[in-house]
Amino acid sequence: MGIRFDGPAEITLRAPIPLDRPLDVQRGSDGLTLSDGATPIAQARALPDFKLDVPKLPGWDEAVACSLHGGSGAESEFHQCFVCGAGRKAGDGLRVLAQHIPAHDGKPAMSLAAWQTHEAFAGADGRIRPEFVWGALDCPGAVAVLAEDDPRIILTGRMSGVVEHLPKAGERCVVAGWAMGADGRKLYSGTAVADESGRILARAYITWIVVRNG
Repeated sequence: MGIRFDGPAEITLRAPIPLDRPLDVQRGSDGLTLSDGATPIAQARALPDFKLDVPKLPGWDEAVACSLHGGSGAESEFHQCFVCGAGRKAGDGLRVLAQHIPAHDGKPAMSLAAWQTHEAFAGADGRIRPEFVWGALDCPGAVAVLAEDDPRIILTGRMSGVVEHLPKAGERCVVAGWAMGADGRKLYSGTAVADESGRILARAYITWIVVRNG
């Protein structure tokens, strides 16, 4: 439909997203609503005052080492996740295979992944399309707030963020997440995508909802 926000935006998920039928998009005074008939699925609005400080991120080599052991493996129900599924091949999924890094030395728990961008997700200009950069921001936030032995299942409830620069196809990027607190069934994390020089390309603040305790 060609509807998009060019700056910071907030997306709130209200219900599971059906994948087997067309959905409706309505534009209102406060943003967009995605609906399945009478059921609201998601809402989006511009968020011009969005701000998120990003900590200094590790470099490419450390991110590669984490990705060797990260992502959702064969034992996970997210093995085929488009973003973090290790069962996806390059060009079929983003393969942002983040590994959890426990809190230490006063630093919060984090996640870290190397992201080798793929031409399958690029536009005509050779740069990764923004919807895929938004996708790369998602799962590393969950990995940051859940330790590897944590049996809880969490899903994205709300994401506020901005894509500031689009990486080129084939570019090497670092994706990281960091824990930012919890409140009952809600967990909070920040995430960021950086290029190999450390320049921040995109950032997001995510609210996660615990949907199953194990």
